[in-house]
Amino acid sequence: MVSVRKNLPELSDGSVDLASWTDLLVEEHPHLERDEILQTCLWVGDIADTSLLQGLELAEMVAQLRLDQASVLTAICYHAWRKSLVEEHDIVRRVGPEVGELTLHVGAMATTSLLQISAPKMLENDHRSQVDNVRKMLISLVNDVRVAVIKLAERVLVLRHAKTYESARRTRIAEEAAAIFAPLADRLGMWQLKWELEDLSLRYLREDIYLGIAKQLSNKRQERESQIQGLAVQFGDLLAGHGVKTEVRGRAKNIFSIWRKMQKKSISIEQVYDVRAIRIVVDTLADCYAVLGIIHTHWQHIPSEFDDYIAAPKENGYQSIHTAIAADDGLVLEVQIRTKQMHEDAELGVCAHWAYKVGDKEPASEDATFSAKMDWLRQVLEWHEDLGDTEDLVSLLRQRISEERIFVSTPKGHVLDLSAGATVLDFAYRVHTDLGHSCIGGMVNGVEMPLHTELKTGQQVRVLRGGSGDENLGPYREWLEPTLGFVRTHRAKAKIVTQYRSKPANLEPTVGLKLIQTLAASSGIDALSDTQLEVLCEDTKYGNVDSMLRAVSSGEQSHIALMAEFLSNKDAVQKAMISANPLNSLVAEFPQRMGLSVTAENRHGLLSDITQLVASMDLQILAASGEVMELITHAQIALEVELQGWRQYFQLASRIGHLKGVQSVVRKPLARDAR
Repeated sequence: MVSVRKNLPELSDGSVDLASWTDLLVEEHPHLERDEILQTCLWVGDIADTSLLQGLELAEMVAQLRLDQASVLTAICYHAWRKSLVEEHDIVRRVGPEVGELTLHVGAMATTSLLQISAPKMLENDHRSQVDNVRKMLISLVNDVRVAVIKLAERVLVLRHAKTYESARRTRIAEEAAAIFAPLADRLGMWQLKWELEDLSLRYLREDIYLGIAKQLSNKRQERESQIQGLAVQFGDLLAGHGVKTEVRGRAKNIFSIWRKMQKKSISIEQVYDVRAIRIVVDTLADCYAVLGIIHTHWQHIPSEFDDYIAAPKENGYQSIHTAIAADDGLVLEVQIRTKQMHEDAELGVCAHWAYKVGDKEPASEDATFSAKMDWLRQVLEWHEDLGDTEDLVSLLRQRISEERIFVSTPKGHVLDLSAGATVLDFAYRVHTDLGHSCIGGMVNGVEMPLHTELKTGQQVRVLRGGSGDENLGPYREWLEPTLGFVRTHRAKAKIVTQYRSKPANLEPTVGLKLIQTLAASSGIDALSDTQLEVLCEDTKYGNVDSMLRAVSSGEQSHIALMAEFLSNKDAVQKAMISANPLNSLVAEFPQRMGLSVTAENRHGLLSDITQLVASMDLQILAASGEVMELITHAQIALEVELQGWRQYFQLASRIGHLKGVQSVVRKPLARDAR
């Protein structure tokens, strides 16, 4: 919960000691400027004393949400302005035009109300549509993302004090909070505000439900808190013993979420497994999955309660692994695992992924302007958090984002929509997860095409599957390689990550090492030694080779980008002493004309598949030849291609390596190279 100071510092006459209050605020939030805040408090106190306490309360919340100086000053002035005790021109004159404009825009968001829905017929038939329109209207009024955050904080404070309001007013405020402001907070990823908006709304609208759940939780609170503390210590000791640095904390589920889960699953509160939960915060993505493996090894987990929101983030960007286990006391415990950055995003907002979704059902259609505006809000939030007001805001305010769609059909005539640029593999995952895992290619308009083939509107696609007995079916690590473009859609990426990372063997450093050594071999150099791997690691963000290899194994780090940057760095190549190999004198000086030798099973159409793949990458083949080897079941294809650098070479070699029957792709010296 975003809290406010329970005991404000006071002077001898009982009034608020504004100087001390300001000192405490700036001490907790050093980015704020003391004198301007104090002078604004004194000014508001002189002319609107009855509104000052509300202003201080809102200012503390806004500061905790990491907004800037102007936002805090707006919070101090807002309530006095709403009560018409000060005018906008007074704020502009005394505090500045930025604060005056922010105050006006926060106030504009208060002009929309669900009370406008008065006709019973409209309430019955068009309530949802009207609520959606109100949401869009609210967003259309936001000229600055700070306005939305200040307004959400202000609504939380209003709800906190609503218990003293007359019934009709309290109900209206709660309805607006539940229908408009809580979903907006959810969309913005402002979790602390969202939870309180939901809980307080439920308390005023369905007091029987709220108090019933609260009473059951209260009766168990002392026991539950004692259990949580003991479990936190147990988990912390266990993970420390495995060398994983963690922070283990207890977590309470908010009452609205408990009620929603009870309603959705038709279960009792005893069956809401995440009422009792701990949260494990780690440093890296690899640590998240290492912790998951340790926990599943030591306790029996409940498969139906496992969700990997790192691989498949929630629509508002929330990331964390959720798993439920049978603890040693026989009771179910939910465990959440996330990195420090994920935890900060979940607590304070600024999540990265945005998709308009309220409740469990996504609207059938979404206004493009609204979607673009929400994407704009995301960008401004990210900009504000990461750059700290050091860049030009005006250009960001004008950004608009839209996403094109394509429409392709199954052999039975079912039309599916996908993001523009989607591939055969994306299509397979769009049809069914298992179909994606087993996909080896597709028939596009009757022609067999590889996994990475980009689809176009109007095409018919049939997915080709590997044999059910093939233990080597996907997903493969290469499918997670962004430079290879096997998948483009979020849905497919999430499914691949979830399945791939669920197998501990896939996350071992040996997997990353094999990928790097394969690239080294394809470039014509010897396998990298331990010393050379340390050189490779030096210019990366990883502390040691093992961490780097684990990142490659999990898909967090592109092995192609890693090796391409390494081989393009003359100093690194020289330091690694790769020149011991005769071919390696050519490594740092990348030749634009590159020779490749492909060894594969001899089959009809092999050369055609390779040349089509090269063409699909907009590359030019300068020469090509093929021959059947002594074993007539095998063939060797020689290519000469014009390339721009090591990254492009590795992309081409890796894609060719995934064609049917291909066994190896290596760099072949050209005659002039030998000279």
